[in-house]
Amino acid sequence: MDSVVFFKNALGIVFKKEQITNFENLLIINNSRTKNLNEFLKLCTIEGIFLMIIGMALSSMYLFFSIEKVILVGAICFFAPFFLNYLFQDICFEKRKREKENLLPDLLLEASVFCDENSLINTIEKISKSDFNLLSKDFERALIEIKKGATIEEALNKIKTLNKSKSYDRVIDLFLQSYKSGVSISDSLKETAEDLLENQAIIKERQAVMLVTKYTLLLASAIIVPGILGLVIGLITGLNFSSIGNIGFGLTPEEREVMFNTAKIGANIYIIEYSILASYFLAIQEGNKKQFFVYALFLAPISIITFTLAQIL
Repeated sequence: MDSVVFFKNALGIVFKKEQITNFENLLIINNSRTKNLNEFLKLCTIEGIFLMIIGMALSSMYLFFSIEKVILVGAICFFAPFFLNYLFQDICFEKRKREKENLLPDLLLEASVFCDENSLINTIEKISKSDFNLLSKDFERALIEIKKGATIEEALNKIKTLNKSKSYDRVIDLFLQSYKSGVSISDSLKETAEDLLENQAIIKERQAVMLVTKYTLLLASAIIVPGILGLVIGLITGLNFSSIGNIGFGLTPEEREVMFNTAKIGANIYIIEYSILASYFLAIQEGNKKQFFVYALFLAPISIITFTLAQIL
């Protein structure tokens, strides 16, 4: 498809080759149905065209938008799948990385028992056949590459490149150290497992402490703040401005109504800003800034819906 070639060339201008390679590695590690950048762009283009047709049809036939707004809606609908699919892949990668990091202590404790000091390939094969889910798949992939002719260092270093995890890198380095030196690493594996378990316990304790703050932010941005503002706006809307025209406020009923409508628009903007700020702090709290987009896509529409419904009550 010419469009796929165009977008690929555009990405090559905007992003470095290393960044594009990292994204293709991300697709591999996620076991995505799109195995490379070409397939990813092709899928996004097809979804974008489909959404663009629907968006433009709905905005012109039912919302009666002007031609300029219809074109804008079409452009947004077309490019939305590119952003959303990338975000989905990135979130899946982070989720899988955390799952792998949680399994690392168990892997190390078991490996300290069955590891073969004389053959690292045997150790890799045993791990690939063990019940460590995502970790076993990584070592199975490394074993396949070794059988195809890659060296042990190349296969294990590729695991590091694909996963981008400091904890995982530490484990792989232990295996490589054992392979190069021929020294027993059973004790080192046990010590590393204990360190990782201790770190995970600290992280879980911190998350438990911050859980109250997290749910307070979620409730405040999605329900409490927009709900209170909506109730106030709804109460004021029920007042008859023409009946209080001469009580000395200094403004005519028409001017007060204009001021009220401006304040209403400001309330909408404030609610969106509040949800965006809450999303940012929640993402920082979780230690993953990319979660900001997930929270924002969830909180912004929910807060607006809550604000609108509260005005009706």
